[in-house]
Amino acid sequence: MNLVTQARALLEGIVSEEDKQSSHWEETLENTPARFVKGIRELIIRGDDFEFTTFPAHVDEMIAMTNIRFNALCAHHLFPFIGVAHVAYVPKNLVAGLSKLVRTVQYYSKGLWMQESLTDRIAERLQTELSPLGIAVVLKAEHLCYTIRGAQSPGTMTTTSKMTGCFRNPTETARQEFFELIKMQDN
Repeated sequence: MNLVTQARALLEGIVSEEDKQSSHWEETLENTPARFVKGIRELIIRGDDFEFTTFPAHVDEMIAMTNIRFNALCAHHLFPFIGVAHVAYVPKNLVAGLSKLVRTVQYYSKGLWMQESLTDRIAERLQTELSPLGIAVVLKAEHLCYTIRGAQSPGTMTTTSKMTGCFRNPTETARQEFFELIKMQDN
């Protein structure tokens, strides 16, 4: 049985008898299963990995990108979570091409995730590629699994973070500077 046929069977199994009597039910069964499968694939399947371009570092100050939009699927419910990523690092020997921070977030957002694990994975890739003095990754997202079902609390945001090196040590100024930058973006 192919995926579209399975999606059709799923719809037939969960839709109420009353909804099956509606005028649009046959049209729904005709096109919706294929669109559903295509949409899930777009959210889960990563394309080829991208080239993470780096350059020699001529700076030793924080480099940050904020409000990188992303969406992912919750590994527990298959509902989307949608939010923004804030990413920063302090270079040691290398700086990344700026688009690589965005591409890292977008690339790893594909798949089934717990937000905490996605946050860690983004930081791990940056650590591998850059070996910086420190990395900061903060993800803020609204999880549809608890905003439209379950607790039904729209607008509630989940924030996760991963800090390494100079961002991990609260006595260093990098951490405070990063959080002040994020705070400015929220206003």
